[in-house]
Amino acid sequence: VVPVMLVTRRTIPAAARGPQRRWNGKRHQQAGYMHVDVSPSARSAFVYDAAPEYFHVAAGQDGARPARVDPAVEAFHEEWSSRKDVISLYASEDPSPRALADFCRKTDKAARAEAVRENGTHVLNALTRRIARSLRGFRVLPDQIQGLDSVREIGFMLMEALDTLHAFQEQYGPELRSEEDSVAFGGMLKKLAHTNGLIGTGDAMPHLRRMLANARDAPFIDPWFFDHFVSNLLYNAVSFVVLGQHHFQLASDKGPHHVGAFDTKLRPVALLRDCAFKTQTVCFSELGVSPRIETKGDVNITLEYIEAHFRYILTEVLKNSTHAVVRHHRQLNGGTIPKGHKLPPVMVDVTAEDDVVTIKVKDQGGGMPKGVFQNIWRFGFTTAHRNHHSLSGGKSANAHQGTGLAGWGFGLPRSQVYARYLGGNIQILNTKHVGCEVVITFPKAASARAIEHLSH
Repeated sequence: VVPVMLVTRRTIPAAARGPQRRWNGKRHQQAGYMHVDVSPSARSAFVYDAAPEYFHVAAGQDGARPARVDPAVEAFHEEWSSRKDVISLYASEDPSPRALADFCRKTDKAARAEAVRENGTHVLNALTRRIARSLRGFRVLPDQIQGLDSVREIGFMLMEALDTLHAFQEQYGPELRSEEDSVAFGGMLKKLAHTNGLIGTGDAMPHLRRMLANARDAPFIDPWFFDHFVSNLLYNAVSFVVLGQHHFQLASDKGPHHVGAFDTKLRPVALLRDCAFKTQTVCFSELGVSPRIETKGDVNITLEYIEAHFRYILTEVLKNSTHAVVRHHRQLNGGTIPKGHKLPPVMVDVTAEDDVVTIKVKDQGGGMPKGVFQNIWRFGFTTAHRNHHSLSGGKSANAHQGTGLAGWGFGLPRSQVYARYLGGNIQILNTKHVGCEVVITFPKAASARAIEHLSH
């Protein structure tokens, strides 16, 4: 291992670069650095004076890694390596994505115990394989990312969960064959959900927020690479929670229109009106004024979905639209809303076809500049800390700041993960100086698209 000062432009974010000079072989070799082309496509090499100790090159390795070997990172590597065979075993198997129709399949009370047992077999195998696949991704992360305490924290939580599930499979096998096996699995899963923040009833968002907060303070982390890692991790984390909650609730009788965690007769228009009322209340509380939210659609339209996910997506979109309208009209009126000024409403339209429900949310909030629009799906991207009345902008906000309306930088990306997890999508049509139209699609259980999506 030798220290390396040479990197290319695409290796280090602009904010982390020091003064740039082209490679001077004799001078830099005398200074103890060696010439390494870390980018196969690079035609010229550059030297940056910022913190040369951050990089070293190991024998036979293309690229750069941190020169200071963190004992905590080494300990993480050792823990991962001790489970290498188990991770490889399960990660090589099919993660078993499940169709929405299978989640929502109804059974009578007499057959419920059998349905719970069969679902337990699916959850046991799917969780084990998906956790192993997530851990496999951790091992190839750059050391700059593995060096973050919050990243290793999630890695250790995944290892703990894998240990528990693997031990259960070693004792009972991959299939629950009896009522006793089913009861044992349910007890194990509840205990795991109670002790592990990622499984069953857990919430990965606090851990992901800490990761982003740490990443902003760490040098030489590619924000696009890190965002891709966070996004894929969240897809799997959502599936961990849904699988666990669905299994816990499958044995209970929540009513004729509920199967586990899913409402098979969810009414989008009724829920939209409730979300609209709460969004307007928060907007008025935070900003002193709020546009009306007008909904249109057949109240008899139904959808098979998780109510909590539906509420989160729609509340986030409506929040952004109301916020944008207030911000835009304040700018048009010199920074204030004149008394008696009537804000244009946010219009919401719900339509349904055979296999999909579409919700369109249209505002007159002035749209977004190009630099904002191309970054809105990135985790942690917001400028609510810079301007309380801003929808979004060009910097990442501190993960511990923000108001009830904005500031976390998780709302839209998380909403997109929720939508795509079961085959839906969110698209934003942006008209600068006019406004935005958000198109959200929710496939019904009959749709071939309505199946779990486990990656970005």
